[in-house]
Amino acid sequence: MASELRAMAWTVLLVPACAWYARSACRRLRPGLPRLAALAPTFPVFVYLPCLFNSLHFRLFSTFFHTWLAINKLVLLALGIGPLHPSLPLVPQQPPANKRSSSSPPPPPLADFFRPCARSFLFLSCLFVAYPHTGWLPVYAVHFLYCVQVFLTLDLVLSSVALASATVLGAGLERQFSTPLAVASLNDFWGRQWNLMAVDLLRASAYEPVRARWGRDAGVLAAFLMSGLLHELLYLYLTLRRPRGEMVLFFMLHGVSQIAERWARAAGLWRPPKVAAYLLVSAYMVVTISGLFFGPFMRAGADVRLMEEAAAMLQLIKGFSRRLLRPFGVVSSL
Repeated sequence: MASELRAMAWTVLLVPACAWYARSACRRLRPGLPRLAALAPTFPVFVYLPCLFNSLHFRLFSTFFHTWLAINKLVLLALGIGPLHPSLPLVPQQPPANKRSSSSPPPPPLADFFRPCARSFLFLSCLFVAYPHTGWLPVYAVHFLYCVQVFLTLDLVLSSVALASATVLGAGLERQFSTPLAVASLNDFWGRQWNLMAVDLLRASAYEPVRARWGRDAGVLAAFLMSGLLHELLYLYLTLRRPRGEMVLFFMLHGVSQIAERWARAAGLWRPPKVAAYLLVSAYMVVTISGLFFGPFMRAGADVRLMEEAAAMLQLIKGFSRRLLRPFGVVSSL
């Protein structure tokens, strides 16, 4: 625990410092190679930050937010492409109600951010209680539960970030998931349902530049290739083993499948009933995720460590809840 708090302290210190430096440098330099060279010293910091954490969960989210999102956005900033801009404030702020434009919508109530946090935490708790009793299930059924766990964990973390942002800064974040567990189309899943923050970034950094030169299908493949390479990096951070290309193979397979699905729909060859499409897409997702995505992590034992960490965190939260609710006489129900 002490090492994780120390890593958190370094993160809280280094990330704002890098953000301030990047903003200051970009205000003095025009987009292009000079700005990219000026921002380059921050890249090793964001690459190293996940290594500070021993917890796989913290290392996973540090890889996503720092090594993936931060560096990608800084490269786009160096090239003069959004979403960052030197004129933006370091800390986003919601304008006061009396100065807010009549055309701008009011900020959503905090309950809109709290509900997904509470829902994801509740279902995650139920999932961890049920895991010891899943030994009789087929392997693909267990891996489907893993998919549910991944979604709930990401949704809990990103919803918590949105809740904290809305509470402290008064500036809410958009929801990053819609209904990814109830889709009947690969195009719908990857384009409009799953991790929309990453989708927007891949669209700006890979899809749009490649599509402008070589067409839509090449842009789709470029976005999936970049996603595969970034997940290879995630595998390296979590397992400390050399990647074997299975993440790239998984995402390129889904990129090709997404293109084939769109072609088949355009030609009128793929129009099954919605229930049948849901079952077929779900089966395809679970089978490919089981073999190419979960397989490498499970061979490295990362899934066992993640389960142990999640169970320990659940016990910690339950213990804190008991102490908090003891004065009200409801400890026995926890």
